[in-house]
Amino acid sequence: MTYSPNLSEAHIPYDGGWTEENGIPVLLLSVPTLPIEMTTNIHKFSYTWLYEKEMEAYVLCIQLNNQEEFGLIFSQKEAGVLLLDADAYSEFTVVITAEHMENLKEDTPYLSFPKISLTRSLLAGW
Repeated sequence: MTYSPNLSEAHIPYDGGWTEENGIPVLLLSVPTLPIEMTTNIHKFSYTWLYEKEMEAYVLCIQLNNQEEFGLIFSQKEAGVLLLDADAYSEFTVVITAEHMENLKEDTPYLSFPKISLTRSLLAGW
């Protein structure tokens, strides 16, 4: 689902990587600066991708439960490299945690957003 974002800031993933769950690609991101509780119950979410030309970055904007919203910045030379992976060209799940990757455990709290797809901007060229 898409929506019209009203963001004043966005967050840069500290670390990330691709994994798979039940045959579905999963983009796992560590975002310690995200001000959202990782234990938030998600009843509904909407998302949209923006391309920020000056920063050469895609911004994933997510709204939770028709209330809180946040953005994740994927600049071409940093986290955007993850969007060049073959898994990013089809539907995938985004999983976000506030923990650093090396500290992840089975009970680490996280937020999960299934069925994300990126429509690439012609302005981006990547």
